[in-house]
Amino acid sequence: MRGATVYYLKILLAICTVHEMAGGLIRNTTDAAYKKYLSLKSLPFEDCASSSSLYRVNYLDIESCSTLPCSMKRNAIIKVTVLFDDNGNGVTFLKHEVRWVFNYIKTQAAISPDPCDGDHDCIMSASDGKTYWANIFVNETLPVMRGSMLWESKDECNQNLICFEVPVLITV
Repeated sequence: MRGATVYYLKILLAICTVHEMAGGLIRNTTDAAYKKYLSLKSLPFEDCASSSSLYRVNYLDIESCSTLPCSMKRNAIIKVTVLFDDNGNGVTFLKHEVRWVFNYIKTQAAISPDPCDGDHDCIMSASDGKTYWANIFVNETLPVMRGSMLWESKDECNQNLICFEVPVLITV
């Protein structure tokens, strides 16, 4: 009887181990599938994180922009929403460095709130990372032409956390 009990306990342990391993595999597969889904729903962008930033952007939404280049009117204030994976590091502060790029000439953009921290309710934890929003002002002195918006966010120590670039078309 004792031998049978040990045998069944070993089988139960093996089943639990396989179940635990499969759970991790399913969870990882689910996370990967969800990130793929987000990337399909996101506005297309160039992620410059691989070369200069710590985290990757999973999703980007620019108010009133569904196709590229994003058409932006002068004197407009446009909300930008970003979802990024902070690898569980608890990011709570983002200092933005956003530039308009026209014919290789970079011009600083006005962002609000900047910095994004706990005082402005602009950065929030999500089940799959962090999400934040900021408003960008499309200055009336920008040229009416195609270019890009280069967006970098840094932490308190000036370390690049995220970076993305989006083609834009400035209009009157």
